[in-house]
Amino acid sequence: MTKHMLKHASTRLPPRWGWAVFLFVWLMFIWGHSFVVGPDSSMESGRFVELLTPLFHAAGVFDTEIMIFVVRKCAHFSEYFILSIIVANNCRVHGWKYSKALIAYLYSIAVPFIDESIQLFIPGRQSSLRDVVIDTVGLAVGAFFTWAYFRHKHAKLA
Repeated sequence: MTKHMLKHASTRLPPRWGWAVFLFVWLMFIWGHSFVVGPDSSMESGRFVELLTPLFHAAGVFDTEIMIFVVRKCAHFSEYFILSIIVANNCRVHGWKYSKALIAYLYSIAVPFIDESIQLFIPGRQSSLRDVVIDTVGLAVGAFFTWAYFRHKHAKLA
């Protein structure tokens, strides 16, 4: 290694710290959106609806309320799908086997409940059990895809 490489190698975080930081940042992203007041949250969804309107129209959807509903629920699903991938990678870099990974996923199920609880106290927002279900499905689908990816990757290496 050159002197330059040694200098920069010592300043890099190990992968487990990187994934832990990413997990923290992603949780703050999820919960940060819960602190957004109702009208601002609606404006944010409206911007996405504007962007996606041509796709909705191509699919035969012209009702704005349906578009907003789909955008908001897809956002929930996507946030938790990504959270699941981050949790899986945290488990991977720590070398956790099935039982510890399962515990990590069980803890991650608390995240949507906290998310919806925050919204109880934010003006113009509502808490929804339906959103908790969508979030949990996002976690489960993310866990399945991550498991399938790692399984496929290890099968190729074997």
